[in-house]
Order: sequence, then C-alpha cells, then structure tokens
Amino acid sequence: MYRKIPIIPLVVIALIVGALTAAQTFVIDWVPAADSVEAERSFTLLWFLFWASVVFFMIVTSVLIYAIWKWRAKDDDLGDGPPIHGNTTIEIVWTVVPSLVLAVVAVWGYIVLERNEAVAADRLTVDVYAQQFNWTYGYPDAGIETGTLIVPAGRQVQLNVRARDVIHDFWVPEFAIKGDAVPGITHTLLITPTKPGTYPVVCAELCGVGHSIMRSTVKVVPAPEFSAWLAKAAAGAKATSAATAAATAAASGPGDVAAGRTIFEATCGGCHAGLGTEAGVGPRLAGIGWSDEQIRAQVTNGKGAMPGGLVSGTDLADVVAYVQSIQ
Repeated sequence: MYRKIPIIPLVVIALIVGALTAAQTFVIDWVPAADSVEAERSFTLLWFLFWASVVFFMIVTSVLIYAIWKWRAKDDDLGDGPPIHGNTTIEIVWTVVPSLVLAVVAVWGYIVLERNEAVAADRLTVDVYAQQFNWTYGYPDAGIETGTLIVPAGRQVQLNVRARDVIHDFWVPEFAIKGDAVPGITHTLLITPTKPGTYPVVCAELCGVGHSIMRSTVKVVPAPEFSAWLAKAAAGAKATSAATAAATAAASGPGDVAAGRTIFEATCGGCHAGLGTEAGVGPRLAGIGWSDEQIRAQVTNGKGAMPGGLVSGTDLADVVAYVQSIQ
C-alpha cells in the first residue's frame, strides 16, 4: 500500500492549503509593530511557532483531504475496511519531529525569558500607579509625577506597577509587555523602547464602569531630549516645592488681626455674617474655641459647602489671627 505514494496530488493539495493558511499573515494583523527589544525577541519566537504550525497543518490537512477524496466509502458500503498495519517509520517520524520542535521552542522560550528579565545597571526607574480610571507615572530620582509616561529610546526602563484601589493591568501592545497592578503588590516590568513615537497604554483588566476609558500614552523620545525634559521637570518640581514650603511657613507664622479682618470681610463675609460673630450661611465663629491648627486646616481644606484654599500664605496667617481674636 505504501509502495506508491501519490506525491503529485499531495503536493498540489499542500500548496493550496499552505497558500490559504499563509495568506492569513497578510489579511490579519496578528501582532503590532515590535518597538522594543523585548518585543522583537518575543515576536520572533511567536512567528517561528506560527510557521511551524503552518507546516504541520499543511502536512496533516493535505493527507486528510487526499484520504477523504481517494478512499471515501460508497454510500451503500456499510462494511469494515481491510485490516492493515501501521507504518512504523511514519509513526517514528511524526513523533520525533514534533518532539524536536517542542524542545527547540522550550529552549528558545527560556532564552527569551531570561534575556527579557535581565536587569541593566543603567536602567531608568519609573513608578506606575493605577487608579480608577487613570494612570500616573512617578520619577523617584527627579521627584516628579506626570500623566504621560515619557521614556528614552535605547535605554532599559524598569516599571514598578502598583494599584491604589482595585486590580488593573498595564499593557503596551507594541512593547509586548503586560502585567497586573494589584493592591499591596509591586509588579516589576522591564522594557527597552527602540523607536521614538507615541504608544497607547491600555488597562487590560476589567476594573469598573470606567474601564473602557482608562487609557494613557507612552512617549518615547531620543535620549538627549529625555534628559533635557527630565531636568526641566525636576527644576519645576523643585521650584513648586520650595514655593509651597514658603507658603506653608508663611501661613504658619504670626498674622495681623487688622489685615485678617479685611481679608475675612472680602473673602469669608458673604457666608459668615457679622464678620464671623453671627450665624449666617456659615456658622458663627465667635467663641468656637478652635486652635490655630484647626482654623488653618478648615480654611485650607474646606468642608461641606465651604470651599478650601480661598486664602493662603500670609493671608491665611492673618485670617487665623482674626478668627482667634473673636474667640
């Protein structure tokens, strides 16, 4: 039975099956562009698996189609087929070859995983915070936070992914990385972007009613541009911190009662009648018995219908002094 193998029909069927299968690579976008070192390694292995599957699919399907066409039973044939013995050579081949392919994939996969998880000494560390329904990125070495992840091309970035409420999932398709953000756990991801551009950050874990809009972006820029941006952002953050510290110090200092009365009348008098000595929209403040810290916290943070942050710095210190004067 095996002395005359129908080579030509099998080859024709295999070519048709292979062409139809391979055409899917052009019709369907199986993977995005590989724009990180890790993605290049992972997608190369993925394509090897795809084409190996195509070869095996061609062989099995071609033999199956030919067998169905050549040896199909007639409609009135209800008998058993002739007893035959399997082909030992073919059985050995179809056992050994897939086993070798699996061994190659196992070794290759291990190498890819080991290289993708290798930590570089000059890596950039970024803290990624997930919260319903937005992403925040912190640069601990520069002391800044942003709503857009900005990273340099050609340098490894370590992302410390954390969640502030529920489980989220950080995913950048072009970087071939994906990792859960779990409350109380820091999930470390490593990426090495290779191509400047803007890429989407997607939450790939159902995290609530706003899950579909939990999007952000990654901007990959050349290394010199990133260094300039980071220095400028760090300087701005430092200046803002210094200004905040100065305002806090001024607000905590001794205030002027007369100046505080004037500020209170202009800013707070609409709600606190009688310059705070009578109840109006806001409560009566005279005799309330609060400490300086309590008054300062109330004015700064607000409560209920009262907005916070109406005054700050020395104006806040003056208002605190005035309110204390009517206790």
